[in-house]
Amino acid sequence: MLSPRTVSRREMIRLSATTLLSLSPLSTISCGRRLIPVDTGIDPDIYEEKNTVKPADVISIKEKKENMPNIIIILTDDMGYGDIGCYGNKAINTPHIDRMAREGMRFIDFYCASPLCSPSRAGLLTGRYPLRCGITFPLQPGKDTFMRKIVKELGYMFGALGVVDLHGAKNLVNGLPHSEITIAQALKLRNYATCAIGKWHLGDFVVDETYHPHNYGFDKFVGFNASNDDWPVSFFKDKKMIIEDIGLEQQPYTGLFTQEAIQFINENHKKPFFLYLAHKDPHQPCFPSKKFEGTTKAGPHGDTVAEVDWSVGQILQCLRNNNIDSKTLVIFTSDNGPWFDGSTGGLRGRKGESYDGGFRVPMIAWWPGTIKERTVCNQPVMNIDFFPTVCNLAGLTLPKDRIIDGKDLMPLLTGKSKQSPHDALYFFHYREIEGIRSGRWKYIRYNNTRGWPVPLDKPDTFFGSAAGGHDYEPPGSNQKVPTLATWPVLYDMEYDKSESYNVIKRYPAIGKKLHEKLLAFEKGFYANIRGWK
Repeated sequence: MLSPRTVSRREMIRLSATTLLSLSPLSTISCGRRLIPVDTGIDPDIYEEKNTVKPADVISIKEKKENMPNIIIILTDDMGYGDIGCYGNKAINTPHIDRMAREGMRFIDFYCASPLCSPSRAGLLTGRYPLRCGITFPLQPGKDTFMRKIVKELGYMFGALGVVDLHGAKNLVNGLPHSEITIAQALKLRNYATCAIGKWHLGDFVVDETYHPHNYGFDKFVGFNASNDDWPVSFFKDKKMIIEDIGLEQQPYTGLFTQEAIQFINENHKKPFFLYLAHKDPHQPCFPSKKFEGTTKAGPHGDTVAEVDWSVGQILQCLRNNNIDSKTLVIFTSDNGPWFDGSTGGLRGRKGESYDGGFRVPMIAWWPGTIKERTVCNQPVMNIDFFPTVCNLAGLTLPKDRIIDGKDLMPLLTGKSKQSPHDALYFFHYREIEGIRSGRWKYIRYNNTRGWPVPLDKPDTFFGSAAGGHDYEPPGSNQKVPTLATWPVLYDMEYDKSESYNVIKRYPAIGKKLHEKLLAFEKGFYANIRGWK
């Protein structure tokens, strides 16, 4: 007789996957090593809890400020750490961003919350590691064709075997849960005018209008529902669809987004405002406007970076023209590292990887009269820090009902502190924590090394465990040497920003300390993924 015990959705998925694998011929092949389980006990139902939260119920005004600063966040898409001049690029001329760096603070150890676009944006806007909101992978368009949906599901299935790097990639939600609180929603408590321009990619509001930016605190929206290659890509002004699918006619949009941003600033320059300008560039396919075609030595990718640079110059000049430059904090950064084209500036890895080439991005903070000119910050911080920083500037407390993973950056920005506010930062790959950065040290427990001849060698899948992490021990010897990749790894980021030299044998105590720190954080995190208090 069957037990009446209710089987959860997660248990059903696990049982189905186990059954599928047991029926596969691959299950009869021994890889010679026990697979490392990935299951972190995540039940998708937890993201349906606490559907609506009123920011005013959990955020208080701690300080009544008369002169609250304007906030502008300029976010690029897939721009590499080395794609602009002030970070060492010689092929692309970026005079306006370079000037911004000279007049402000340039961060050289700045990280995004995820090396992928949707989760990185979720982290930026909420101040929380993206897994807390169930977004682990770029959110797919709601109008996917049947064939693309099949290919996507096959990708997840093959990812479980280690054929492609999609093990655990599937999102747990279709968009940013409404239980999350964005920067815009917090600032509405202080009567900020708010505007989102450009790429949204936090839920396809063409299919489900509840994911529209208007429902996340933004008064105004001009832009796309998703990435510029998630066809059909729709162009909206507020809730009105202007173009159902922009297709490849993408040349005008950087200029258009810039014009809309300038209009918003001009209309709101006499009161505090928040502008979130999320460019489509230089995400492929790269279509610069005619004015910028062929202007760099870095192909279409470089040309779109040059156009973004022009846009930055226009925004900063608009602030000067309105005499509000000294009242405005402007942040320039990227959502993640470069994909196929683009420069990592010598960092290892690219988009989607836990190496710094995926996570470390440019970040420049500009606020004349508040941030000292020509300063460089080498402290590890992350885009989850924007939320608490902005809340502090607006005189707001942090939400009392949840964990905010980010920290206030103002002590660093004003020079009052020279130390990162973080004891450690954590690097998530989909639903797992792969690494940790603490001070000058970066520790990776295990990851796909992307090395020859087995690029996907992380030992938590069938093929990864069969190929990677094997040691050779000569007969009669107690010494082992790796035959391919070996884990864990420890990098001294002060001297080895390219993550080329594993020094864990030289500093075993540091490796042990970071491993224990990672495990302690992991235990607490997965015991309360949503981070409710």
